[in-house]
Amino acid sequence: MKKIFLLAFAIITSFQLHAQSHYWVMLTDKAGTTFDPYSYFDQKAIERYRLNNADLYDITNFPLNDSYVQQIDAIVTEDFGQSRWFNAVAVTATPDQVARIQQLPFVREVVMLEANMQLAESGKRKAESNDVMADLQSGTDSALNAHLHAQLQRMGGKYFRAKGINGKGIRIAIFDGGFPQVNTHAAFKHVRDEHRIIKTWNFPNKKEDVYGWNSHGLMTFGCIAGREGDVDLGMATGAEYLLARTEIEAEPFKEEVWWQMAVEWADKNGAQIISSSLGYGKDRYYTKDMNGQSYVAKAGNMAARKGMLVCNSAGNEGDDDKWRTIITPSDADSVLCVGGLDPSLTDYQRTSFSSFGPSADGRQKPNVTAFAWARSANTGKSNEEYHVVPGTSFSCPLVAGFAACALQAKPNLTAMQLFHEIEKSADLYPYCDYSYGYGVPQADYFTGDRKPATPTFKFVQTDSALTIVPLKDYKKCRIFIKNSNSIGEIINYQKLELEDFTKDKSLILSGGQIITAQMDGYVAEYTVKNSNNAFLSTNYFPAVVFKTDETHFSNSLNEGGAIKESYYQLGIALNTSSDELSTRIWSPAKRIGFRQIKHFSKAYGLGFALEYGHTSFRFDKTVANRLDTLMAMDDDLRWLDNGVIKHKVNLGELGIELFQRIRLRPCGVFHKGWHWDLGVYGNWGFNVYKLKGEHSGDIADTRKQTLRNLDVMTDYRWNYGIVTRLTRDWIGLYARYRLNGIGKDVAADKVLMPRLEVGINLAIGALN
Repeated sequence: MKKIFLLAFAIITSFQLHAQSHYWVMLTDKAGTTFDPYSYFDQKAIERYRLNNADLYDITNFPLNDSYVQQIDAIVTEDFGQSRWFNAVAVTATPDQVARIQQLPFVREVVMLEANMQLAESGKRKAESNDVMADLQSGTDSALNAHLHAQLQRMGGKYFRAKGINGKGIRIAIFDGGFPQVNTHAAFKHVRDEHRIIKTWNFPNKKEDVYGWNSHGLMTFGCIAGREGDVDLGMATGAEYLLARTEIEAEPFKEEVWWQMAVEWADKNGAQIISSSLGYGKDRYYTKDMNGQSYVAKAGNMAARKGMLVCNSAGNEGDDDKWRTIITPSDADSVLCVGGLDPSLTDYQRTSFSSFGPSADGRQKPNVTAFAWARSANTGKSNEEYHVVPGTSFSCPLVAGFAACALQAKPNLTAMQLFHEIEKSADLYPYCDYSYGYGVPQADYFTGDRKPATPTFKFVQTDSALTIVPLKDYKKCRIFIKNSNSIGEIINYQKLELEDFTKDKSLILSGGQIITAQMDGYVAEYTVKNSNNAFLSTNYFPAVVFKTDETHFSNSLNEGGAIKESYYQLGIALNTSSDELSTRIWSPAKRIGFRQIKHFSKAYGLGFALEYGHTSFRFDKTVANRLDTLMAMDDDLRWLDNGVIKHKVNLGELGIELFQRIRLRPCGVFHKGWHWDLGVYGNWGFNVYKLKGEHSGDIADTRKQTLRNLDVMTDYRWNYGIVTRLTRDWIGLYARYRLNGIGKDVAADKVLMPRLEVGINLAIGALN
C-alpha cells in the first residue's frame, strides 16, 4: 500500500511540474529604463498616436528593466516572451523556480498560464453545399456589384467603390496560424506587386517567415484583400499589411502570450486596424470568465487606447448549449466583436454556429455581423485555387476590410470613434440584440448616400394587448423585436419573417416593459404603460410570445468543471517475463467501468474509476505441465502430458483506479479533446483454471468427460500497477502494467498472470 501511495504521489507531482510550467511574471516597476518613441515607433504609429491623443511617452511603452529580466532568466527554464504593456515576462518554470522568483523584490506576482488558442472556424461544415454556393455568387445588379463578391455586396461595397475607396493608406495587422502561399497565390498578386506587405513576424519560431503552417491565415487574408480574377473578395484591396503568426497546432499554453506580443508589435509598426480570427473560449475558460478581464481582453482595450481598432471573431460555439456567450478577447469593451450570418442577399439569419451574447457580465455582444460563409483563396499547386469556407473567422476579416475603407473615407476618426461609427452604420441600428448586434455595417453611411428611414409601423396599446400596426401594405416583411427591462438589459428577442402582413392584420405581443422593434430600416421604442397588463392574443394574427431559442440570460451561463463517462476497453494481455519457466502468452482482455473526473482547470483534473475486467488465457500442455499447481495434483493426472489438448485460465478482476487527466488540445463531439490519463490501479483478482483434453490410450469415457470439465479455483489475490491512456474525445489507446507478484506459486504467477495489457479505450461522456 505504501508503494501505491508513493507511486501516485510521484505521478501527480511530476505532472503538476509540467501542467503548471508556464507563467506571467509581473514586475513592480521599470526603474532606470529610458525610451525614445521616435526611434522605436514606425512613423505611421506616431501619426496614429497623435490623432488619438495617446501619450507616446506612456510608461507602458517603456522597455522592461534588463537587470530584472536577467535575474529571472537565470532562474527559470525558459523565457519565451515579454510584454512592455503589462511589464511582464512569460516563462517556463518549475514550482521550485517559481518560489525563488516570488522572493525577488521587483516581482509583484506570478500568474499561471493555461490556454488553448482556437481558430474561430467551424471546421465540420459542408462549405460547398449547393444552396450556399448559389447564395455566394457575385451579383450583377450594377456594374459596380459585378466586381464585388456577394459578401461585399451585403455591406454595400459598391458605395465605397464608386468613390474609389479600397483601404488605400490604411495599415492592417492580421493575426493567425500561418499564411501559406500568400507569397505566391494569385489572389494577392496586387498586394505583392505594390510591396504592401510591410512586415511579418512568426512569434512561435522567432523569425520573419510566416508563409507556411496553417492555411487559415491565407483564407482570412483573402477576406480582407483577396481577388479572384477581377472580382474583389475583400474590401481593403488597397491597404498595407502586417502579418503575424501567433498560433500553432498543439501548444496549449503559450499562444495567449504570443497574441499579446503581436498586439504590441502591431502597435510599434503602425497598425491602425487589427484583424484577429483567433480567440479563447470553452477550451480555456468558463463562461463566467467572458467578462473582459482576460489578459488578451485587457490587451485589446489597451490597443484601443493607443489608437488601434481590434476586430475579433465572436466564436463558433453557437451550436453548443453549454456555451451561451462569446469568446475572449471579443468580450472586451473596446474590441469590435463580429458575429456571423448565413450567406444570403435576401434572408437575414444568424448562422447556427456563430456565438452570441451577451458577455458574462451582461454587456451587448456581438457588436456587428457579416457573412460567416465566405469565398476566399485556397492552397493548391496552381496558386489559383478558391473555395467557400464557413466560420466567424471570415466574418471578422470582412468587417476589418470594411473598417479600413471606412477609415479611408473618414481619416480623422479615432479608434473608438471608428468603433461606434461602424455600429451606427449597421442596418439594424439603433436596434440591437445578442444574435445580430447592430446588424451588418453599410458603406452608404460613410459615403453620404444613406437615405433617412421613414416610419413603417406604429405601436397601439389597449387594455388587452400591445399591437404593432404597419403603416402601409406589406406582402412580405421582416421585423426584429426585443423586450428590455428598465435599465436596458435585454430580456428576450426574436426575428419574424411575416408573409401577407397587411393593414387588416396586427402583430400581438405579450408582456414586458420596453418593446423595441425594427422593420424595413425604421426603429421605434415603446414603454408599456401598465406592466401589470397580461397582453392577450386575438384572432387577427397568431400571438407572438417572447420565447425563442435565441433567448439568453447571463445568470444561466454554464460553469462546467466535471466529467462523467462510461467506458469499455478491449485489449491484449500478455506475459512479458523472460524466466525459463514462462512461455510468452497473450489473450483478449475486456474491461467495463465508470469514471468521474473533477477539473480544477480546463487543462488539468483528478479522477477515479470503478471497473470489472475479464481475461481468458489459452496455452499449450508444455506450459501447463510446468505449473506446480497441476503437478501437485493426483498422480492420475500425470497422463495429461500426453493427452491434454486445451488449457484455459479465466481471470476476473474488480478494481479501482486513481488518475490525473491532462487535457492536451480541445476537439470532439463530447468536448473532451485530446487528453492523457496517468494513474495507479488496485485490483481484487480471482482466476479459474479449466482443462479440456483427451488421452491417446484406452481410458473410460466417463474419465474423459471428467477431464474435460475439471476446474481448479485458486485463491483471491490483490494486485496493483500503473495505467495510462491517450484519448481523442471518446476513442484512444490504453496500457496497464502490473508491478507486484501474484500468488504464492511463482510459476503460476509468471505463466498465468499478465504483466502488460494494451488496447483500445472507448469512453462515452461529456463535460457537465
